[in-house]
Order: sequence, then C-alpha cells, then structure tokens
Amino acid sequence: MIQTSFFPQPKKDEPVKIIQINSSGLQPRKVEELISCIIPDTYIIYPTGGYHPFYGVPNTYPRYQLPIWPFVKRIKFSEIYKSQESRNNARKGPLRENQHNTQLNPSLRANYLSICLLKEGQVLSNAYTRFKKNGTHRTFKGQRKQSYDIHRLVAKAWIPNPQNKPSVMHINDDSTNYLIENLMWGTPGENMKGAPKRRPDTVKQKYLNLVNKGIIKG
Repeated sequence: MIQTSFFPQPKKDEPVKIIQINSSGLQPRKVEELISCIIPDTYIIYPTGGYHPFYGVPNTYPRYQLPIWPFVKRIKFSEIYKSQESRNNARKGPLRENQHNTQLNPSLRANYLSICLLKEGQVLSNAYTRFKKNGTHRTFKGQRKQSYDIHRLVAKAWIPNPQNKPSVMHINDDSTNYLIENLMWGTPGENMKGAPKRRPDTVKQKYLNLVNKGIIKG
C-alpha cells in the first residue's frame, strides 16, 4: 500500500539546526495594543521563546522542536486564583499532550493556528439542560471570548505595514510556520497566489487526499 504524509520527513539522525530568528531588538507587546476590545493588562505577546503545537511530535521538521516561536502569555487572572500555585494548577488542567502552561497553546483550525482570548464585556447564554420552576431555561453570564490567528497577531506586533495591506501572507506558503521572518503583509490577490486548491482536481489527487484523511484504509 502506498503511504503518504502531510509533509516531508527529516532524514534519520539529521542534526537539529538552530534557525536564526530576526528578533533582535524586538520587544514584547501588550495584545490590547494590537486588537481592540481585549481585556487590558492580561496578555503579552513575545517574539520568540515559545513552543509550537507540533513540539514533541516525532518525525517533524527540526524547527518544530525548538523554543523559537512567537507566543502569547496570560499575566492577569481572576481573583479566585490568589497564588502562583493555584494559577499553575488551573492552567495545567485543560492541557493536552505536548502543551505548556507557560503560554497560550495554539490550536489548529482549517490549517491555521489560533488562540482564544478574553474580550471586554460579558455575554448572556442559555443553559438548555437546566430549567427554572416556571419551565424556562436558566441563563448565565460568561466572559466574551474570540479566537485569533496567531500569525496575524505576530504580523501586527512586529511587521511594518506602511501600505496598510489587509492580508498576512506566509512567504513559504506553510500556514503552520508563524515565525516572524516567514510573514509579510499583502493583498488578498497576492495571498491567493500561493493558496492550495480547495478540492483535488484529478482522481489520483482525490485518492491521496482520502488516504491522508484516513478514510481509505487499504
């Protein structure tokens, strides 16, 4: 059976190469300086020193195993977490394999990595499985949240955009690589030039796509 992979595998015993990051002189930024409506004094974005979601995954490119990635750290928590220990325990709870409690860990959405941030204000939601005595749904207030692509946060923080272009482009067309030197501002038309086709064109491409998704098992 022909096996395919999502990306080329590094050679066995290939030495890990330190990839130089052009972050000299770059300073951490408050996230509310980049995005409106974010809770102030809560998140800091750093230009390097973080871990990629592929950290610890075997047979990946060496760069994914190095702490060289831009990352966002939460610095302010609810008053119920009065000690550093209680905050660390709260952060460790939802962590999955290979994740770190020193940063907000991005999740993969449609081939792009995003993080969830708290916004100012609250939202009123229905608890559909809980009812009042009169038969109506119970409601509760929760903090507003929104997901943001981390590559766009990185570009807003450290990549100049004098022409005010709206799109953030991955120079090597790898949407998982959000290193500073791999990003640039562009137009939607420029961004689409390197975008992969939405659907496989040939029968062979359709077959390989189904194999990669695990639908065809041989």
